Amino acid sequence: MRILMVARRYPPDVRSGTETVFAALYEEARRHHDVRLVVGYRTARDQVPAEAVAVDLRDKGASGYLAMAFTAAREARRFKPDVVLSNSVEIAVPGVPNALIVHDLNFGRSSFGEGRRDVGVILREQLYKAQGKRLDAVITVSAASRAQLVRIGVPEARITVIPNGVDIRRFFPREAVPAAPIGAAGMKLPALPPVRFVYPGRILPGKGQHAAIDALGRMRPDQRYRAHLTIVGAVADRIYADQLRVQAYNQPVTFAHDVPDIVPYYQDSEVVLFPTLMEEGFGFTAVEGMACGRPVIYYDQPAIREATGGIGIAVPRDDADALRNAMLKLIADPEERARLGREGRAYVEGRAWDRVWGRYEAVLDGIRR
Repeated sequence: MRILMVARRYPPDVRSGTETVFAALYEEARRHHDVRLVVGYRTARDQVPAEAVAVDLRDKGASGYLAMAFTAAREARRFKPDVVLSNSVEIAVPGVPNALIVHDLNFGRSSFGEGRRDVGVILREQLYKAQGKRLDAVITVSAASRAQLVRIGVPEARITVIPNGVDIRRFFPREAVPAAPIGAAGMKLPALPPVRFVYPGRILPGKGQHAAIDALGRMRPDQRYRAHLTIVGAVADRIYADQLRVQAYNQPVTFAHDVPDIVPYYQDSEVVLFPTLMEEGFGFTAVEGMACGRPVIYYDQPAIREATGGIGIAVPRDDADALRNAMLKLIADPEERARLGREGRAYVEGRAWDRVWGRYEAVLDGIRR
């Protein structure tokens, strides 16, 4: 099969869950098929694959959609693909069967529910609706995101749910180096190592890093000395990143921004936090933490429960006290941490990318003419 793959963003030029998914699918596809990749870039040409047909999107704004559409159509005429697989909201390539991947409908926002959608969200939902009616297939990553697509008017018959895979060869359990014992200042307490919490993810308000710091700050001093939190990930909002540093002043919090490899931060932790405020389509932070054998505490929502198989500790969204209590529970119970870690790793081992690609392959083969 000849496949044209199209995406406006691609790692490491832009790094988030949606880009990571598409990159993993590209690597699987090119192992089995003749594939041409068309991608945009926003920083520099060398930040996307050398073999890709690259589109300069620096300072283009909305006109970048047209640049991508023109380039994809040109490459379709040259390459003559059997199918096109595109990521997020791309303009369909004429004359070829098209499949579109939709990851979620949060568009980087933290709002939930009908009452809090702004004009930009409504317009983008209409674009998805229009695309969904024109395209041959819409692939989405969870039943929760399928329900959102049906709600906005995408024909259900065209939607296929394929949960994301996990790179279990990259994300794997590793014994963490023990933390140095600490004691609470001014208190006669035994010197115990802190339990290391980590929140990996893009640094922006919708991801809720402030909620993790808030939960830590609500612990009593005789509890807090047993915890250490690391906030790690690519900074998408510099102002918010600065606000987090102010919030974390005099707290046991470390920041690691824009690191080249996030995996060691999962592996060196003992618990992964995921108090996202976004209406997630999947929840990569939780699943990658599980792949590394770490228990996960997350703000409860349908897509994350679905992605994790209900393994981990779900707490009500926006409930900092419940998040604090879940953290304290795992601090006090190393056996529970180990049990949840083992269950999580076993669950995600069935979600390797080669298995996931087989399901994509079936969809693409089904729409080619």
